[in-house]
Amino acid sequence: MLALVASAALLSLEEIGAKWITTCRNGVALKNINASYVDRTLETTIDRSNGYGVTLEELWAGPNGRGLVLVSGVDGAALGKLEVGDTIKAVDDVDVEGSDFDATIAALRGAGNPARVTVQRLEPRRAVDVTVLDPGGDVRASFPLPAGGNLRLGLLFNGLRDSEIYDSETMRFDAIANSGTNCGGEGTCGTCLVAVVEGADRLIPPARVEKAALLKQRRPPRWRWSCRCNVGLDNRGGGLTVMLRPQANFKDEQTKITGT
Repeated sequence: MLALVASAALLSLEEIGAKWITTCRNGVALKNINASYVDRTLETTIDRSNGYGVTLEELWAGPNGRGLVLVSGVDGAALGKLEVGDTIKAVDDVDVEGSDFDATIAALRGAGNPARVTVQRLEPRRAVDVTVLDPGGDVRASFPLPAGGNLRLGLLFNGLRDSEIYDSETMRFDAIANSGTNCGGEGTCGTCLVAVVEGADRLIPPARVEKAALLKQRRPPRWRWSCRCNVGLDNRGGGLTVMLRPQANFKDEQTKITGT
């Protein structure tokens, strides 16, 4: 059996196990409790004609069939698909998340061929290197922001002032009469616009409210609200360059009045 380590994390099985906690909301579920790591859900298919090529280790077992079972070895059919440290979440349509060794083995044995295996995997949280430009294009700040981090909070934490983030001349999206004020990060005013210069694929796509507002105001395609902008899509690292208050360069973008 190959002696691999978990997903570039260089952690022992015991260290990985210590980062999971079992919750019982809506059934048994595993939750990552370490902010330095992200848990990803991945699905693969394995031809089990000659076995899965996987060894499992039960780190602990609790009442009512609960437990924590991790992949402790990978060979054969599972090579390149599973990694040491993975925990099996489902096999075909059988949910085994947070289940003990016996339940996990039973699901694997009862699967079709090829088997559809879904795992949860801990990965170190990667960093996005953010470069911030002012409306004139000059570099105002540079800082790393962990995957999942919020851009507006990153700007504030790294010393940028409200007056640099929010444009006082921009009409608020949520109320026609409130030009010159901002919502303080509530995600409603739309005055904290940034233009994504490079690295758009490092951003989590806009959710419903932001997307609808940007479309309604006919903003340029790469403009985002910094308060709704989270970095590190799929735990990707790399570079991101944004320009603060791009609307300051276009009077018609500052005075768009759409309301809600």
